Amino acid sequence: MSANQVALWYLVASVSFILALKGLSSPHTARRGNLFGMIGMTIAVLVTLALIYSRSKNVLPILGGMAIGGTLGAIVAKRVQMTSMPELIAAMHSLVGLAAVFIAVAAVNNPAAVGLDVPITFGHKLELFIGTFIGAITFSGSVIAFGKLSGRIKSAPVSFAGQH
Repeated sequence: MSANQVALWYLVASVSFILALKGLSSPHTARRGNLFGMIGMTIAVLVTLALIYSRSKNVLPILGGMAIGGTLGAIVAKRVQMTSMPELIAAMHSLVGLAAVFIAVAAVNNPAAVGLDVPITFGHKLELFIGTFIGAITFSGSVIAFGKLSGRIKSAPVSFAGQH
């Protein structure tokens, strides 16, 4: 698969995600939004697996991780009540932030493994710093949101002078 084909498929996936967000903005178009999201994610996963397979032929660990994660996700989704959905989303969102931090740390630890120049250029260092910073804020903020939504953290709302 050429670089142009990969870029095109990722562009199609990105547009699908944008259409998914647009569709999820209304109850009337939510099913279509979910469909666009599933299509976009399927394209992104398949293209990524094809890239990895073309380079190393070793996709078994990735498929195993996807199977384990999918199984755990299905179990959690079956057990969670609809009224508990906001805190579940906050908990899962915290994992996304934590993943961003771990990816940046792994890239700094072994830049060649993720296709970065050795030594890491300033632009990539800046990108990794921003990714780590935003990921850490996302993780901590989502953990706090989970605690507040689930009733485990009880505190008064925080307000700042000139907030409104």
